[in-house]
Amino acid sequence: MNRMHWGWTIALGLLLARIGYAELETADAVLPEWSILLLLTGGLIIGLFGVTGLLGLLGWVPQPGARTGD
Repeated sequence: MNRMHWGWTIALGLLLARIGYAELETADAVLPEWSILLLLTGGLIIGLFGVTGLLGLLGWVPQPGARTGD
């Protein structure tokens, strides 16, 4: 995946977390509590997955089994 895909993955995660947080803050929540929790945690996990992928794509995260030098 290129940088644009990882960026959209991060944006999607932040959007899901924001929807869950907005629903949590309203006094008359329409969604049940478990779905709000799912939106919050799922959005944050998707965002972290996107950040990790973006860092791995740019070469900032070391690859498993890569030799750094002798």
